[in-house]
Amino acid sequence: MSIVELADAHCHLDLIKDSAVIKDSIAYGVGTMITNGVDTASNARSVELADNTHIFAALGIDPEHAASVSDEELEFNIGIIRSNARSIVAIGEIGLDYKKATSASGKERQMRVFERFLDLAEELRMPVSMHSRGALDDVIKTVSAHSLDHVHIHFFEGDAEQVKAVEELGCMISVPPVESSKRARAIKAVGIERIMAESDSPIVGAAPRDIEKSVRSVALTQNTKNFFGIGTKSKLRR
Repeated sequence: MSIVELADAHCHLDLIKDSAVIKDSIAYGVGTMITNGVDTASNARSVELADNTHIFAALGIDPEHAASVSDEELEFNIGIIRSNARSIVAIGEIGLDYKKATSASGKERQMRVFERFLDLAEELRMPVSMHSRGALDDVIKTVSAHSLDHVHIHFFEGDAEQVKAVEELGCMISVPPVESSKRARAIKAVGIERIMAESDSPIVGAAPRDIEKSVRSVALTQNTKNFFGIGTKSKLRR
């Protein structure tokens, strides 16, 4: 397959210790990478890494860290997003994870943090990138209660019925470099204009260049760039 450009809708470049891995991915053809923060340290590092040419930052607190983040630290990260709102491309990674939170109190805390970031995204009119492991129905329900222009559910794990609900909301999904018959059925049930590709590296893929494994199943560089407003004058916040 001949590839002109690859775009990685979701990765964590702060976890890649060898910068040569990132440079190699760019040389390989990954022209766009959205690196997602998940806590205070990774948000700060994501801002440092973003060159807004190949690497673009999304900032947030993911559900795994939501349980332990204090209200003061949460608001500190809200401040980081506000102060960088013209240079970052999304709020993320945020969301719910019921495999990490099994108690009622844990789920409640995740929801409070999630809602706080959705309110911020609504206020700033920014895209959101969301985690939804074991909690997709609640993520869909929560998002539907907000007025958001651009919503992205990363590492989509839903079925064909759920992907239709996501499509009706106007959301995007992204496909990781991991094959799944359930995901394959969902991909077939949704319009290709709603699909992006991700590596989730280095957690799932080893490097952003592993995005090629996702792209081989569906289409997708321009969808990713359009969603995050990369290369379009109307979306520039500088």
